[in-house]
Amino acid sequence: MCNGEWGIRMNARTMWRVLCICAGVAANAGTLSGPVTGGERGSPFAAVDVADHGYLTEEYFLEGQATAYELADGTHTPDGQWKTRPADDKADFKTRLLVVRPKDPAVFNGTAIVFWLNVTAGFELGSASAEALRGYAWVGVSAQKIGIDGFPQNPQGLKAWDGERYGALVHPGDAYSYDIFTQAAVAVGPDRPRDGLDPMGGLAVERLIAVGASQSAGRLRSYINGVHQWTGVFHGYIPFIDFGRPVAFGSDLAGQRRGSPASIRADLDVPVIVVNSETEVTSYYGVREADSERFRLWEVAGTSHVSVPRPAAATEGGSNWMSYSPVYNAAIRHLHHWIEDGVEPPAMPRVEVTPGVPRPEVVRDEHGNAVGGIRLPDIAVPTAAHSGFGTRREGSRFGFLYGTAKDFDAEQLAELYPDSERYLEAWNAALDRAIEQGMVLPEDAGPMREQAAAWAKRLDGDEADETP
Repeated sequence: MCNGEWGIRMNARTMWRVLCICAGVAANAGTLSGPVTGGERGSPFAAVDVADHGYLTEEYFLEGQATAYELADGTHTPDGQWKTRPADDKADFKTRLLVVRPKDPAVFNGTAIVFWLNVTAGFELGSASAEALRGYAWVGVSAQKIGIDGFPQNPQGLKAWDGERYGALVHPGDAYSYDIFTQAAVAVGPDRPRDGLDPMGGLAVERLIAVGASQSAGRLRSYINGVHQWTGVFHGYIPFIDFGRPVAFGSDLAGQRRGSPASIRADLDVPVIVVNSETEVTSYYGVREADSERFRLWEVAGTSHVSVPRPAAATEGGSNWMSYSPVYNAAIRHLHHWIEDGVEPPAMPRVEVTPGVPRPEVVRDEHGNAVGGIRLPDIAVPTAAHSGFGTRREGSRFGFLYGTAKDFDAEQLAELYPDSERYLEAWNAALDRAIEQGMVLPEDAGPMREQAAAWAKRLDGDEADETP
């Protein structure tokens, strides 16, 4: 953005902020080393083989001095329009970037996705989605201390996984995670230094999209409301499976109780798409933002925070197998075009909710499925009752994130779909509608149709050839 391509009309005050931002970014660029090789395991943590997509994966270390942020008036206001300032505190850091990029520069579409790796489990989670491997670059950032050092008890962070490779990494604490994330973005962005090591291999990066899921979405919400105003390096944001609760700037824990709910600030100068499953709907309800020329909230009915493959046999209430992933993929493409071409994404209906205490409740139809929201084919043409709300499991406090799915019995299925032909006709029509709405990408439709056809054989008394 320091090249002046803001896509908005700048008055004198805005121009002054741009100049401050550019000066700040230049002063806070870390030093890169790599590509990193060696170690006990000989490869980066969480590296995925992407060669079949025409991509390569490289790891880099980034080190420097990071700044903390703080609230200027001590208040996280619910509207997200926080007054913040860089703190006096500075600390040394050394972290890593996992870079996944096209081998052929001609394939690159100019957008790099900078992903805030999630550390709730005590180690890092996050990888490039199917859409991210269709012309984008993807950069996973080890922004938080737990990702590197792990929890004090039974550490499973990078150092524990491969001490030889990652032993020199240093994280001063999550108060500095926001500036570390900014410096990672600068290292791969349009204004990165070109006279030395280039983790992007010379790619002409034009846009940066910041992405974070679940716990990282809370961090990203804090970044949007309190840090973007000082840095301005990102051209758009996708917080997804986002409970609407930002995280205090100084908090070091991953799965900690988050702060009070807060909306994405309405005066943001770049676009945001929030993609939520049904699991987050009731928590998010109190801070639902209105769709605008710079904001979209998409809620995917029937899906859960975590999904599992559909079981081979019918279940009476197992984990939810409906996934929001097709809509997340669509959000990446829509945000890319929103930034590049100014084409606004569609506004979609929200899941219907009845307000209540201690929390609101999702309105459900005669099948037990949510009313409203984005309706993927498995909810528009249902064969099960889906809920985004599961139950706590023994040995895990995260069981509620898996939701539930209860398959319809044979009588219900026969009443709704006399045979597989009529089921598939309705299901494929629903998928076509989702594609027309822009909620499913054409490239994702083929595998979805194959899974539906395999399952539909049960309606004719045959076992599916494969479990969807």
